[in-house]
Amino acid sequence: MYGTIIYLKLNNGTLEYRDSEGHQGNTITTHAKHNGKIIWKLDQCSGIAEITGIKIEGDINILNGKPRKVDFNQWEARAAEESEGEVSYTVEVEKCKYVKDEGVEIQGLKDSRPPLLRIP
Repeated sequence: MYGTIIYLKLNNGTLEYRDSEGHQGNTITTHAKHNGKIIWKLDQCSGIAEITGIKIEGDINILNGKPRKVDFNQWEARAAEESEGEVSYTVEVEKCKYVKDEGVEIQGLKDSRPPLLRIP
């Protein structure tokens, strides 16, 4: 396996997540290994044109730096070698032009918790 992958797609105007561990939904908890690569990537037929940003909330020391853009459809970060803990994150996206003009909720729903990244 090439690191931990978190796939993104739009489902009825809200972001839905699916990870390489088999978790799926509007909010998930993904586990990454020490010093492992963490990849946020667009799912097939995602309805998203581009990932425009990833904001980390919590102790950033569990990562070796902030997530960085690799391409329009992929961002990456690396887990720290020894630090442990969890952070929540917010993904900002630009929807595809063919997607209906319904309001796209960019996560942060008041009644639900944001997705989490836990190490180890």
